[in-house]
Amino acid sequence: MPVSMDGPLGPAAPAPRAPVLALPAAATEPPADPAASPVPGSGLAATPRPDGIDPGLAEMLEKLVERSPERIPAPGLAVAVRFPDGRIWSGAAGSRRLSPERPMEPGTVFAIASITKTFIAARVLQLVEEGRIELDERVGRYLPGMPAERSVTVRQLLAHRSGIADYFVSDGYLESVFDDRDRTWTPDEILAWVGDPVCEPDACFHYSNSNFVILGLLIEEVTGRPLAREIRQSLLEPAGLDGIIFQPDDPTPRDAAHGHLWAGGRSFYDQSGNGPVVPHRSAVTAAWAAGAMAASAPDLARWAALLYGGDLLGAGSRAAMTDARDGDGYGLGTRVDRFADRRAVGHLGGIRGFVLAMWYFPESGISIVVLVNRGIASTEPTVKLVAKAVFERWGYTGGTEDPSPTASPAPSPAS
Repeated sequence: MPVSMDGPLGPAAPAPRAPVLALPAAATEPPADPAASPVPGSGLAATPRPDGIDPGLAEMLEKLVERSPERIPAPGLAVAVRFPDGRIWSGAAGSRRLSPERPMEPGTVFAIASITKTFIAARVLQLVEEGRIELDERVGRYLPGMPAERSVTVRQLLAHRSGIADYFVSDGYLESVFDDRDRTWTPDEILAWVGDPVCEPDACFHYSNSNFVILGLLIEEVTGRPLAREIRQSLLEPAGLDGIIFQPDDPTPRDAAHGHLWAGGRSFYDQSGNGPVVPHRSAVTAAWAAGAMAASAPDLARWAALLYGGDLLGAGSRAAMTDARDGDGYGLGTRVDRFADRRAVGHLGGIRGFVLAMWYFPESGISIVVLVNRGIASTEPTVKLVAKAVFERWGYTGGTEDPSPTASPAPSPAS
């Protein structure tokens, strides 16, 4: 299984009609689809254990990651754990694509879907700190051409309490986005899918990707720059996170992971094709500020530490971002949950053929990232296993915490 160790400065929809690709089956288990084409090799490769980490923990993590593709099941996954001193353990197993077969690597880039929302929220809160946006001001002040949002505040958009319907579940969305994978969508076209409000502003929690498309437009309006350039120049470049990209504006690595949907047994549908964007241009541009970015597991582990434990934002902004309202499990562009009986803040993601999780544990300063190249699955069991291994073996005891909010609500198609 490929693993690496970096220092602090080191680098839901029905399956379409597409070829079914099969992972190598165990000798006692035939492929689920008799027409599936077998792929040589398992995608697992033994490598020397990295130095600088407890050998017992390293071995636990290696075995856990190596077994995960079969347990999920998925073509492959990548995992990263960042420790408080900046060291990062990362490992990968399985395949980043199945035809032709290519092994997953710790630094493989994935579409990260709604983890994008943490970058959007961070830039909005920076603009609040700069005095250019007010959290409790109505969005209509900044975007007067959007009458439906005149009574909604910036804070309500960030907290998914605007009542604005999620365009991802609108009639015709799936057919429109996935029938033509090469189409480029504009924000105006995206927002045309938005249906009637589900409630009055602040009357309910409704996870809505529409909120973050509007926030993307807000950032562009206030800064006068395209969103992708603004995120890169204000967040990524200053932090040295050049490997995190905003698709399709930034070039996606040709060896990025392909997204897949499960076809049963050990067979999968490839969702990404051969285009330069993952999963494809239509899905990415339709997600835009709600979920267009891509990154590797180690880079996301660094981002989580910077965002929630660094000085990217002031203490007040970090507190507001991670303060989940009772019953919501959500702060401002951030989910709140518990793993290994410890409070975690971060975000989930899901886009055509991918599920993803990025968590930061404020009490210890540890980040855990799990990226899987199969859609309509769950990262939670793997996150729980990694957290259990890390906290039990690493020896972190921590202190007393306040009870966590209720569990995060089920994610939408781009959670």
